[in-house]
Amino acid sequence: MIQKQIVPPSEDEIEDTLQKIQDRLEEKAVSLSANAAVKEGYEESVDILADDRRTYAGIDKLKTTQGRAIAVLAVDYLNGECTAEVLLGVPLKGSIETKLKR
Repeated sequence: MIQKQIVPPSEDEIEDTLQKIQDRLEEKAVSLSANAAVKEGYEESVDILADDRRTYAGIDKLKTTQGRAIAVLAVDYLNGECTAEVLLGVPLKGSIETKLKR
């Protein structure tokens, strides 16, 4: 089995991803109650990226499973185990992207 080399993101990539998460949190659909778990996860992700937290410590305090999963993706992103696209790709209910996929 070929193992992919883990390459953590650069400071610039982290800052860019952090800005994209903050932009995502400003989308109207994030405020819908159906997206509360996504919002929780992305808010925690902002803290994780800003604090450069590379362990899962504290993620268990989040209330929702989806929120915890998104926070885990943020840690995995910092450790080079997933891409920014994966972290940013969580769909929102009621967003234009969801409607276009139907």
